[in-house]
Amino acid sequence: MAIDYNALKTELQTDPQALGYAAPVGVGDDVGTAALLNQVRSGITIFRSRVESWELLACLVKAEWDALAAGDKQLYQVLVSLPFVNTADSRIRALFGALFGSATTTRANLLAMAQRQGSRAEQLFGEGASVSPADVARALRGAG
Repeated sequence: MAIDYNALKTELQTDPQALGYAAPVGVGDDVGTAALLNQVRSGITIFRSRVESWELLACLVKAEWDALAAGDKQLYQVLVSLPFVNTADSRIRALFGALFGSATTTRANLLAMAQRQGSRAEQLFGEGASVSPADVARALRGAG
């Protein structure tokens, strides 16, 4: 994960999500500013890059499995036989979407399992990203 300092500076100066950066930025509170960026928020969703195969299996509704074509069953079996699946990859999510129709519980379960709440730092710079006070200082003042 690499911090794009120009993007971070723009984020802190414009506060597009109205997270309240102005007060801590205004007094040079880099610790408080970083904390706002790293706070996990209910309105921010991050796709998980590592989902265990048992979690995929737990999403399955048997009746919907029974309705799958033989080739689709084989594909799902391949996916759940892997140690983990990267659901942050849009191609993997599209694959699950192609296997299970939009009105199926299995598809809804898979989508819910593939996501988690995240922070603004993760939304900007990727899953697991964290912004340090030094990153804030560097972005705003070229220090740190």
